[in-house]
Amino acid sequence: MNKYEKWYELITKRGQHRKLDSYTEKHHILPESLGGLDTPDNLTSLTAREHFICHWLLIKIYKDGDAHWKMLNAIRIMRAENKNQQRYSTKITSRMYSNLKEEYSRLKSENVRGQNNPFYGKTQTEKAKQKISAANLGDNNAMKRIEEREKMRQLKLGKKRESFSDEWKEKMSLAKQGENNNMFGKKHSIETLETIREKAKLRTYSEETNEKRRLANLGLKREKKFCPHCNKLVAVNGYARWHGENCKIR
Repeated sequence: MNKYEKWYELITKRGQHRKLDSYTEKHHILPESLGGLDTPDNLTSLTAREHFICHWLLIKIYKDGDAHWKMLNAIRIMRAENKNQQRYSTKITSRMYSNLKEEYSRLKSENVRGQNNPFYGKTQTEKAKQKISAANLGDNNAMKRIEEREKMRQLKLGKKRESFSDEWKEKMSLAKQGENNNMFGKKHSIETLETIREKAKLRTYSEETNEKRRLANLGLKREKKFCPHCNKLVAVNGYARWHGENCKIR
């Protein structure tokens, strides 16, 4: 028995043989995810702090395989907010938090990669596709309902997303270049282009949005690029589509 197992046994046994008037939480000595039963001999009453420490000890006790992954997942949700629980509120050190998150992320990725993915080698049936489509059409789509969109807007009000790092931008750019681009070697059909055009014609913006866009572009000059085939200076955002290698005069 190593030191982690000794500490774990000491805390859980003490919880079984005492009665506290203060707040306690039920804990399975052998975790349910590892086959532990919901019986008196496998249950103990712990303070919120003891409960967190026990879950931390469990990731030290079960150090390998699926059991380790399950213990990591358990401690990950220990700080989840619940009105019926008084979770351990003492600050976790940044090093401990970082180690837990990184290991959890790595193992989660491995557990759903390749043949471990439950959808590996499968495709959605036409019936399933139609069901998914119907669930997202019209008022069935929560984000198309005005009240839901307003709720999301209020949640994000006043919050500013951190700027993406140059390294992240470069990585995302490379991931969409050449054959990695899902439209590589393809062209939209006439029907698709017509659908896009019709949708764009019907798109409207509020006065508030128009004013924000106007102010954001006030005083800015749109970057231009010279096309050697038609000898024109054109906006960079349309250059690749209509000029350069795709110029009609070429």
